[in-house]
Amino acid sequence: MRGWQRNRFGLAILIISTSIIANIEIFTQGQAISLIAVFVVIFYLYVKYINKYNKK
Repeated sequence: MRGWQRNRFGLAILIISTSIIANIEIFTQGQAISLIAVFVVIFYLYVKYINKYNKK
């Protein structure tokens, strides 16, 4: 099973937070995209390095 599938709660938080960021009007489009990209990278690193699962 892939790491992101085991972290569905974290993925749900990522999706909710990115939708909130996308709807905040004080951010320009570039700022919102950059912040969402940072969230995606943090989630990827969390799944890849912190949650190491044994491959069966």
